[in-house]
Amino acid sequence: MENLIQQIEKDLKNNKLKLHSEPFFAFFNDETNIIRDPHICHAVLFFNKALQILDIEPEEEEREEHVLTGDYFFSQFYKILAAHNEYKVINDVSGISKEITSKKSAYAEIPKSPSTEELQHLLFAPLIYLVDNGYAQDSLLKLISRYIEEIDIKKLPYITKSTGDDNG
Repeated sequence: MENLIQQIEKDLKNNKLKLHSEPFFAFFNDETNIIRDPHICHAVLFFNKALQILDIEPEEEEREEHVLTGDYFFSQFYKILAAHNEYKVINDVSGISKEITSKKSAYAEIPKSPSTEELQHLLFAPLIYLVDNGYAQDSLLKLISRYIEEIDIKKLPYITKSTGDDNG
C-alpha cells in the first residue's frame, strides 16, 4: 500500500490529499487488516476514495483538479482489478455505486436526511462490501463508525440539499 500511496502522490502532485494521514489508507497499510486479496482491498479503497472526493463540492477554482483526482482514483480501481481479472468485483462494486448514487440523489430531493446507519452505507458501501465478502477484517466497520461520528455531514451536498449552483 505504501508504494501505491507514493505513486498516487507522484502521479497527482496533489498535496491536499494527505493520504498517509487518512485512517482508511492507514487501515489497509496494515496487512493484518486484510484477510485475503490485498489488490481487491486496495482497488476498492481507491473506488471509495473517488466517491468521497466527488461527495464534496469544491471551490470553483479547484473544480477541475477535484474532478480529475476523483477520476484518477476510479481509474486505479479498474486498472488494478482488470489486471487481476477480477471482473466480478468490478461488477459488484459498480452495482453498489449505482445504488448509492441513486439514494444520494433521492436524499438531495427530500427534506429528510439519512440516518447514521444509512449514512454509513452511502459513504462506505464499497468498503463494507470488503468486510461482507471476507476481504477485510470487521474492525473496518468500527473505523467507519468513528469516521461517521467525526465527519461534518453538513458539507455533503445531499445533506445540505445543495444543487451545485450559488442559489442553493
